[in-house]
Amino acid sequence: MHTASQDKLSRHSLRGKITLGYYAVAAIILVASLFFVGELRTLEARVVLGQRATDLFNTVLEIRRFERNYFLHHQAADLEENGRYIQLAQDMLTANRADFAAIATQARLTQLRGLLDDYQRQMSAFVAADRRQIESVELRVRALGQEVVAIAEDMAGSERRQIQTTLASFRTLLLGVILCMALLIVVIGRVLSQRVVRPLKEMESSVAAISANRRETLSAPSNDREILSIIAAFNHMLKELDLRQKSLMRSERLASLGTMLSGVAHELNNPLSNISTSCQILQEEVGESDAATQKMYLEQIDQQTERARNIVRSLLDFSRERAFRKEAVLLRSLVAQTVGFVRGEVSAKSVVQISIPEDLSVPADAQRLQQVFVNLIRNAMEGLGPQGRIDISAQIVHADEPPAGTALGEGCGTKGEMVEIRVADNGPGIAPDILPRIFDPFFTTREVGHGMGLGLFVVYEIVDEHGGCIAVQSMPGQGATFCIRLPREGVRELSATDASEDKGAQ
Repeated sequence: MHTASQDKLSRHSLRGKITLGYYAVAAIILVASLFFVGELRTLEARVVLGQRATDLFNTVLEIRRFERNYFLHHQAADLEENGRYIQLAQDMLTANRADFAAIATQARLTQLRGLLDDYQRQMSAFVAADRRQIESVELRVRALGQEVVAIAEDMAGSERRQIQTTLASFRTLLLGVILCMALLIVVIGRVLSQRVVRPLKEMESSVAAISANRRETLSAPSNDREILSIIAAFNHMLKELDLRQKSLMRSERLASLGTMLSGVAHELNNPLSNISTSCQILQEEVGESDAATQKMYLEQIDQQTERARNIVRSLLDFSRERAFRKEAVLLRSLVAQTVGFVRGEVSAKSVVQISIPEDLSVPADAQRLQQVFVNLIRNAMEGLGPQGRIDISAQIVHADEPPAGTALGEGCGTKGEMVEIRVADNGPGIAPDILPRIFDPFFTTREVGHGMGLGLFVVYEIVDEHGGCIAVQSMPGQGATFCIRLPREGVRELSATDASEDKGAQ
């Protein structure tokens, strides 16, 4: 039970798969090694057998050598050595009967043994022969010796050829086994690579998709424990980062909301003053004015009350948390409302010029897009002098390439019809060394306690969330221009009535 559980865990972990791959390679090497050991033992046996055949052949040659010496010199020592080597050859045939049976047939071995016996008898007959018989006996001895040498030489040569054949076969087999081992190791490596590297490659693609904002979480490409652990940790980290980013963006929106309150107070002051004036006139003319005049003042009070309610509603809409939702937004009215909210921070001598067609609309989340305008206008106002100027314009363009300057965002590679929004100022501009970093979170050139450095980062995040592109151009002393491009697909063209109604509601 425990072993089965361990096997299951090993199949579902990278470590187990790698270990299994090592075991498979080790098993292949072990089997090949055992096979080679067996073949080497066979080859060793062949070599030993060949050595015995060679020894037998050498012994036979020694028999003939002492035979010739005896025939020439008739020394008893040569005859004795001849007899000793004959006996040695006979002993070798008897002791290694089974080995020699693998070299020659049993009939051939019996023939060799019989020839040795006959040779020995003829040598004895040669010693005892008289002068008339000695020549014929010598001829028979020499003939028998030649036959013995021929058989021994044939056995030795046959074994040498067998060893050569075995060596050639072993060499071919060795190359074949090495190739098979290499092929099996490559196959195991490929399988292991697919099982181990493929999930990592899929994770890499998923991380790239997350960095490009095409997905929000990682999915598990395999059931391996290590991969699942990494995926869980990474998704937890993404969730925490998303929560913290939303918290930071909420803090930035609250900061923008605080900035807008002074503008809202200014905006509310006008309708409240009109309401107060109309009420005072009605109080003074009670019983004296006609019904038409009273109706006119009451209508003015109602209009100003509706205007104040719309201002408060817009502020509440800006501060309320809600999910991202695209809808057709009229740019001019949204920008005009935003400028009214931040008017309190603009110098009395500064000018905010809006050059946007009345009916130009873009698919966007109105709340988030207003946050973009609030941050960009506030950013522009920080460096403006008493004669400062901010120009906000928008138009439809046919994009072929990203806008000039430092361009960031998913939509920078988008081609076709887009809405281009420009926010330009005549302030001191941005230094070239900090220009590439202005969209980084927490980057700020202000003093400590005067901002978190999230304004332009939030602008970039919102533009990127809309699938748009943002770029900035600036030269020191010549102001800065922020260019935003948003896709125009999905816009419902608003009619003049819709535009006027939306403008009146704002």
